[in-house]
Amino acid sequence: MEYSDFKFKKMQTQMQEYFEDYFLNEDFLFRLDCDVSDVWNLYLDSFPDEIKGIYHEKPWHDCQRCQSWFRTMANVVMIDDDYKIRTLFDFETIPEYQDVFRTLDEFLKTKSVESIFLHDKPSVGVFQSFAEYDGGFELNHHFYLDIPDKFYADSDELASILGDAKTQRQLFEDTMNQISPDAVDTVLELAYSNTLYRSDQWKDTLEGLKEALEEFGQIDSDCDLNTWFWKKSAILPRNIVHVKNTSMGTLLLDLTEGMDLEQALTNYEKITAPTNYQRPKAVYTEDMVEDAKAKIAELGYMDSLERRFAKLEDISINNLLFANRDVKATIGDGIFDELRKNVTKKVHNFDEVSDISLKDFINNVLPHAQEISIYMNPKFKNHFVSLIAPLNENAPSMFQWDNPYSWTYENNITDSLMKERVKEMGGDVDVDLRFTIQWNDTGEWDNNDLDAHCSEPGGNEIYYKKKKSEKTGGWLDVDIIHPKKDKPAVENIRFKDRNRMTPGEYLFRVHQYTYRNGDWGFKAEIEFDNMIHSFDYPYKLSQDEYVNVATVEFKDGEFTLNKLLKDKIRNSGPISHWNVPMNDFVPVSLICFSPNYWNGNEFGNKHIFFMLKDCINDTNPSGWFNEYLNNELHAHRKVMEALSSMVRVEDTENQLSGIGFSLGKLGNNKITVKVKTNNIDRMWNVII
Repeated sequence: MEYSDFKFKKMQTQMQEYFEDYFLNEDFLFRLDCDVSDVWNLYLDSFPDEIKGIYHEKPWHDCQRCQSWFRTMANVVMIDDDYKIRTLFDFETIPEYQDVFRTLDEFLKTKSVESIFLHDKPSVGVFQSFAEYDGGFELNHHFYLDIPDKFYADSDELASILGDAKTQRQLFEDTMNQISPDAVDTVLELAYSNTLYRSDQWKDTLEGLKEALEEFGQIDSDCDLNTWFWKKSAILPRNIVHVKNTSMGTLLLDLTEGMDLEQALTNYEKITAPTNYQRPKAVYTEDMVEDAKAKIAELGYMDSLERRFAKLEDISINNLLFANRDVKATIGDGIFDELRKNVTKKVHNFDEVSDISLKDFINNVLPHAQEISIYMNPKFKNHFVSLIAPLNENAPSMFQWDNPYSWTYENNITDSLMKERVKEMGGDVDVDLRFTIQWNDTGEWDNNDLDAHCSEPGGNEIYYKKKKSEKTGGWLDVDIIHPKKDKPAVENIRFKDRNRMTPGEYLFRVHQYTYRNGDWGFKAEIEFDNMIHSFDYPYKLSQDEYVNVATVEFKDGEFTLNKLLKDKIRNSGPISHWNVPMNDFVPVSLICFSPNYWNGNEFGNKHIFFMLKDCINDTNPSGWFNEYLNNELHAHRKVMEALSSMVRVEDTENQLSGIGFSLGKLGNNKITVKVKTNNIDRMWNVII
């Protein structure tokens, strides 16, 4: 073995050991922004004068194999815990190479990080080779390193992954510079007090972001910010790095820019919360509490704060549109005589289900009805309502009307796990039509890149290249390229408003864009009208394979599903709700307008309530809402909102609960009722 090759082999072994001891402990390595040919030339020029000429006679240092290794690895570095760069040449080696490596190390440390490091092969370089020399062969060693799997990427995906990493690093820098620690502290306080919608979802993200911002604020002048941004953006969880592009990021930016807290929360809730969401806690201070307490005492409303469910005995005959005969004894025998006084038209006979306006139903059907039952469509799950009364029957009214009664609608919406995952990724599921796919959820790492597709009427395709349809409002709002280990991946296509949608057939399908050895298929959900259709395709999808899941026909404002895979249909709400069976006819105890329209009152929006037999509100509803309160309490609305959520509504027997509908926009709802008149049942579709 030649002397120089013996020395080289020793240095080569030391470099591999150094790489394994330091670099392989890192989850991410990085590249510097420099011309690697300059590093190669510096390497050759840094040898002492007495041996510079050797490599012109024998390929001990300037061979093509070593030069190729330099092109790939010379600018690869690690970033240590102090955010200092460490190069591949920063180790103690034999004297013949020590000064050369020190020169390379010093040169490289003047450069900036420009990307993460990934490689598409298990090693870089050639460990050894035989070369012909003076009529014989000799063994030569070369620069060489083994590359572990965690730094591997498929060659077809390499450019995309590196591009994503660069985008992520810039996004993280923007987050650090554009979101203030004070804004994060404020939102964290809201999350801890459960004032923030989906606070549990955001606590870990906010705490991680707070730590990152604190570290960012304490960076000393010796730390290169670019290096810090690169390492932190790589090692921090994706939910922290990408928070700026989420609904939470919008809230934090609004607060950082000085927006009023109430307005910022309202903007956030418009993005994330259901339409009828009511914040569980109001934002208020201790001084506001004391001021409100004094005003409530001054107005004599202390006894009005404690509430209970209203019962049959509370309701005056004059405020009823209908009462079933099984509650006749409770209310009084004269009720039907009172109702018959208002008869203005003769009841029409219908042999089959027919549409009828609410006005005609009230004027022409209710006065003669003996019994009424309503078909409980799962679509009504957000229409459940309870009448609320003061615990002290003599308490004065705090409201804009002259009676002390209020009402509250159901606010809790039960979501599927797949929907929850979409929400975690910032997607919208409170929509008219949703198509969601999920994979990488079997316990095995399925790194495939599956894509959700929707072919709209007219030929437009919604998918990763064209995520939004300007014509229909359809939007691929969650798109996953690289599933993370042990975390289910989801994609979501949603249509927010059916009024924007084009009539016709919508085809939903799944495309295997990149096969990466995942053979477990996917799950899917299609949801509309509060019904979730679940699909399971537990089979391998080959590269570029498409699987058609279903079509949804949109016609006359209604959706019809044509399944192309076997589905499992279920309600997105419970089978029974508030002790009321769904998809069945349920007896109606009484029908009335909302209390703000009793006894000649006309304040605000009018509602009609169908109180159901044995319907029991099993939630803890609000005793009132701020829009009900009289003007004298408006200045204390924050505290009144908090009190409403804190004061428990007491249970009562025969509580008045059922379903209600706002009459602000007639024609938005259709309910099917069965009416018994003269012991004959007839069916009606009442348009509300």
